[in-house]
Amino acid sequence: MSETLALVEQILDEHKQISGSFDKLGSISSDAAAAAELGSQKTRDYFVPKSLDDKGEGIHRWKAMLEAIEEGLKSHFEREETALAAAFRREGTPDLADALDKLLAEHATINQHIAKLLKDADDIASGGRMIEVWEGSGWGMKTNVEKLRDEIMAHAERETVLLGRMKDHLQRS
Repeated sequence: MSETLALVEQILDEHKQISGSFDKLGSISSDAAAAAELGSQKTRDYFVPKSLDDKGEGIHRWKAMLEAIEEGLKSHFEREETALAAAFRREGTPDLADALDKLLAEHATINQHIAKLLKDADDIASGGRMIEVWEGSGWGMKTNVEKLRDEIMAHAERETVLLGRMKDHLQRS
């Protein structure tokens, strides 16, 4: 397998790993026991990281997981923006390279979204157990995590289609 095909396969595998990381993040974003402890039926679908009796460690674990995802995405984006972009220009067609450039431009928006979530996590952590903080900021954060996951998965799907086109091109060449 050529170096470029191996790189394409690596990028595709990383897309699966990123999806799995967001599944884990989402599963800890809604701790039903912690929501019940807040004493409000309205909080059952809210962002409540495990658990309120852990002296704020839940939000810190959640933030650490998001930071790990951010680091993984930075590495993934760097690989796409350097090695993959160079391979598309070197071995692909101008149309393939242009299509990749458009997808790479989406990375800035994704990075901004993650930075906002990390700031929100800091804001929530500073509010302690106050229900007003969890109901306001937490709900927005839970929604934003879901939106970010959808945004990244849609981005990854568009990249997957383009990588498939590149694989086809390489195998025909």
